[in-house]
Amino acid sequence: MVTRIETYGYELTPQPAALGGGWLLRLLADGQELGRRAFPPVSGIEDKQLAAATAHDDALARVTTWLASIEARPPSMRPGRWGGMYLLIPDDELLSSELPAGRPQPVTVEWPKGDKA
Repeated sequence: MVTRIETYGYELTPQPAALGGGWLLRLLADGQELGRRAFPPVSGIEDKQLAAATAHDDALARVTTWLASIEARPPSMRPGRWGGMYLLIPDDELLSSELPAGRPQPVTVEWPKGDKA
């Protein structure tokens, strides 16, 4: 069963110091959470307020890009609340789970044009 989503949005709230501070970004579809991502204070910035503000700006820039990409997609390629598989596109990286720090990052390679598998 497919549920049509009317509105996408987000909620950006401060995280408690006990959880490392920074910001929690919740991605929403019709008010229901699709995913979440923590944005801790940016390391390497000694001023705590500036480190938290930089994390906030990063979260806001990334969610703004995500929302703009959704608007540009046909409805069949938008994330939703239905069962089954959903193919994440690069702008949906906020919906995927974070990779552990210090581990190799996955690489996506475009298949050469004209070659067949």
